[in-house]
Amino acid sequence: MAGATPRDLHIDQLLTNVSLMYRNQTYIADQIFPTVPVVKQSNKLVKYDQSHWFRDDAKLRAPGTKSQGGGWTVDTSALYFCDRFSYRHEIYDEERDNADQPFNLDVEATEFVTDKMQIRREVALATDFFTTGVWGSDKVGATDFTKWSDYANSSPLQDLFGWKDLVEGQIGREPNKLVLGKQVWTQLKWHPDLIDLIKYTQKGQMSVDLFAATVEFQNVMVGRAISTASPEGTAEGSVTYTRVWGKNALMVYTPDRPSLMTPSAGYTFIWQRVPSAQQYIVRYRDMEREADIVEGNTYFDQKATGTTAGLFASAAVA
Repeated sequence: MAGATPRDLHIDQLLTNVSLMYRNQTYIADQIFPTVPVVKQSNKLVKYDQSHWFRDDAKLRAPGTKSQGGGWTVDTSALYFCDRFSYRHEIYDEERDNADQPFNLDVEATEFVTDKMQIRREVALATDFFTTGVWGSDKVGATDFTKWSDYANSSPLQDLFGWKDLVEGQIGREPNKLVLGKQVWTQLKWHPDLIDLIKYTQKGQMSVDLFAATVEFQNVMVGRAISTASPEGTAEGSVTYTRVWGKNALMVYTPDRPSLMTPSAGYTFIWQRVPSAQQYIVRYRDMEREADIVEGNTYFDQKATGTTAGLFASAAVA
């Protein structure tokens, strides 16, 4: 008679100290456009017409004559409107009563709906502003410059510094932020032009911080997020994913924090119905369906407030 197997001696249970969950580790949308907390869902923006501040108008003044005078104009036609985005998760009483460790249904639901708010802002900014036809200048790989994945013929350093100069010639300030899709960064970090700069002083691998110092940007952000448009219910093996930021690059000038009389490529206006919260969570009871509802909410409007303060490079790598 055969002896008992390990399977006969053990009843499988849920592990309480480990579980598997996949989610984006980093989101960068709120770093690209500084967030502006607002107390009203909509309002007007004040934009000073730029030319008045760059015109050389001071004139030689003779004794007894009036000084040269002038002023500036403002544009108040632009508006922001913070649309509401929401997502909920339902915890049914049967699920709660039957849940064992490692499940913590309330914590998991809160993290789940919070992540939905963050990925919404990420995808929205990439879709609306990480694209052609938005910014003051567009550059297309293989048309306006050699794609940076062509190590033998491309010159990414010359491209970036030349583009910075182009933007500065439009607004009087160099771009201070550079956004790279992950696939672009993967190619750039091993580019011979960059490795050659550090091969005698570093470990031979270009880091994001070192790259930022090399190309003289205050902040270099690598867009790593992925998303799926496959509807809920699609078999996991059939779900397809896309990189949110693609094979593109964007340089912009924005201030360190929102401020008056300062240019900025864009802002993210967030209506804080709940004070000091970019998104907020509410929990309520559906008595008829015997369920607790955990709902995430956010109100925002991502707005390009100075298109000449940005330059977009599409198809930067193959």
